[in-house]
Amino acid sequence: MDRSIFTLGGAAWINLVNTVNRYNKQKNDFLTDPALASQWLEANQLLPSSAFPLEPSLLQALTAELASLRELCQQIISELQSAGGDGQLSEQVVAALRVRIGQLSISASLIEEEGRISIAYEGQSMTDRVMHRILHSVTDTLHKVSADRIRKCEHEECILHFVDTSKSGKRRWCSMELCGNRHKAAEFYAKKKQKHV
Repeated sequence: MDRSIFTLGGAAWINLVNTVNRYNKQKNDFLTDPALASQWLEANQLLPSSAFPLEPSLLQALTAELASLRELCQQIISELQSAGGDGQLSEQVVAALRVRIGQLSISASLIEEEGRISIAYEGQSMTDRVMHRILHSVTDTLHKVSADRIRKCEHEECILHFVDTSKSGKRRWCSMELCGNRHKAAEFYAKKKQKHV
């Protein structure tokens, strides 16, 4: 499996939504497979490389939390893309985000880089660290990106989402390699078939 599928969404929270996907016409959930879940965490840089391999019990607890957070992230995407929606989140979803953020145990530390100082915030436990990074990704994306730039891939068999960062704002596919080329090939064969009829 091409590991780039783990990061096609362009933001950690959308990549979390994309952990449920279709591959070879079968619905898959990366979080139910310990090896894929671990690869997904690593590809999204949610834990330090020294944390791998994760203890099976820790990975199981973490994936359970991720599956729960994924439901909220899916609800956010659904509300942003609802027909006639204005790109705003409902009070329910905002309240759910507040609760999730309130459950985190966060520590702050001073960072010095090239003569400049800043404050870094991290979760105190491994689970808090991952949840903090994903929740920060949600708020950061919603703050910086217009709701109409958060899209579902246009390929009829694909269920992946992505942030359109293209200059023109007309990106259609989660990936040109995965879905764009499949669409072009299908169009080509349909035209070819039509000519021979």
